[in-house]
Amino acid sequence: MELIYLRKSQADNPNESVEEVLEKHEYQLQEYAMQELGYTIPEENIYREVVSGETIRDRVEIKKILQLIELEEITAVIVIEPQRLGRGDLEDCGRIVNAFRYTNTKIMTPVKTYDLQDKYDRKFFEMELQRGSDYLEYYKEIQARGRLASVKRGNYIGSTAPYGYKKIQIMDENSKKCFTLQEIPEEAAALRKAYDLFVNEAYGFRKIATALDELGFKPRKIAHWSPSAIKDMLSNPVYIGKVRWNWRKGKKVIENGVVHISRPKAKDSDIYEGKHQGIIDEKTYYAALDRMGRNIRARENVKIRNPFAGLLYCKCGRAMTYRTYKTPDGQDRCEPRLLCDDQVHCHSVSCTYQEIEQRVIAILKDTIANFEVELDQFDEKSHRIQTSTLDGLKAKQNAVKKKEVSLWEKYTEDAMPKDVFDSLLRKITTEKAHLERSIQNLEKAKKDKKYFCDHLVTFRNALTALTDPAIPAEKKNAFLKECIERITYTRQKADHKGTCKTKGDSSKAKPVIHLEVTLHL
Repeated sequence: MELIYLRKSQADNPNESVEEVLEKHEYQLQEYAMQELGYTIPEENIYREVVSGETIRDRVEIKKILQLIELEEITAVIVIEPQRLGRGDLEDCGRIVNAFRYTNTKIMTPVKTYDLQDKYDRKFFEMELQRGSDYLEYYKEIQARGRLASVKRGNYIGSTAPYGYKKIQIMDENSKKCFTLQEIPEEAAALRKAYDLFVNEAYGFRKIATALDELGFKPRKIAHWSPSAIKDMLSNPVYIGKVRWNWRKGKKVIENGVVHISRPKAKDSDIYEGKHQGIIDEKTYYAALDRMGRNIRARENVKIRNPFAGLLYCKCGRAMTYRTYKTPDGQDRCEPRLLCDDQVHCHSVSCTYQEIEQRVIAILKDTIANFEVELDQFDEKSHRIQTSTLDGLKAKQNAVKKKEVSLWEKYTEDAMPKDVFDSLLRKITTEKAHLERSIQNLEKAKKDKKYFCDHLVTFRNALTALTDPAIPAEKKNAFLKECIERITYTRQKADHKGTCKTKGDSSKAKPVIHLEVTLHL
């Protein structure tokens, strides 16, 4: 059985839509299939990649193809050219080559059919993928220069228009199509109100967010305005008729061996005169920037006041904020409290800092007691048996892996019959999976004396720091993060129905606090 894989390339006509390109290629490949195979490929075996992506990880349909070719009945994948399968980095190229090679699946194109069992076909196929990768890097450089030139001419090339505008197409002075922005009156009214409240009424970001919600102005993608969205709007030069470039430039980073793209906000970005009309006058915009310059805290100089910073979160997912309350003469009015950043919408009930602290102290004490019991009951003989068993299983695992490699080599080099190969491979795969499960289970159960001693030290240090008022919050926070991954806080309003009170008892039932604590164990 054959599959068809369709994907629009950067090299295709940019004036044609993805659907048009895929339809054209599908027609060509179905003609080719009829000519070579004597039949066309049914709809259920056609995979259309409509999402753009440089790597296999970003493309849904190619991942399905790579899974399907592991089935015996899949004999070939038909593509318009080899580069459609992948133009990513060498890691992606290697993955594609190995997948088709070791599943004995052919790549059929109108120009040539590649059998990756053949070393010459494999070499030519790898050269095609590498050529595509080189072209992609060159094309990205050309694209980047073109985008910058377009921005310098005042065009808006972002994929999504900022709040207050919609993206439209116009003809420039050279009668060429370009994109710019056009005001949306309803959203523009919300913007003007936000600037007015900030500049003229001295509202803060949170208060402006609440005011816009109350006035009925709706953000585009979420139910309620957030302070961070207000801050971004008040500092965006697009609202005075400018366009900015490299404000959130993509930056590749490696985390746990996987490449991720982050888009941090740049302190400096390139600003150019845009073709669109501004919504805010420059005097108001720069007044807002000036006020932000006075109000925004220099984060790097702010000391941590909350020992649970970065650890304590509300059930809604937002962080819990540490709040203090002062009298006009600077005296503490009441105990510090912890409350959800989005309390106005999630309606979670706040609590005192001490309430959380006492519960976390109790959890640390219980965990320390459990470690002490485990250490007292630790059996050296049993641990040695576990270690020996684990070493034996790992040795078997290495032997099975070598056997698998040897089987592939015999199959590819010595022309082993496919039915024999498949039968042997199934046995090896089953044995390998069984060994992996056994090793994982034993590693989870196996804890040596050092494990318990190290954890005891870590948790005791955290407990000592948390209960010592002389230790600053920043150090307490560092100790707690060594043993706690996350604390999820829940506190609902108390239900007073059915509660019995004695005569003269005016006390109210306190809402119950529930903490879900994830420890580093």
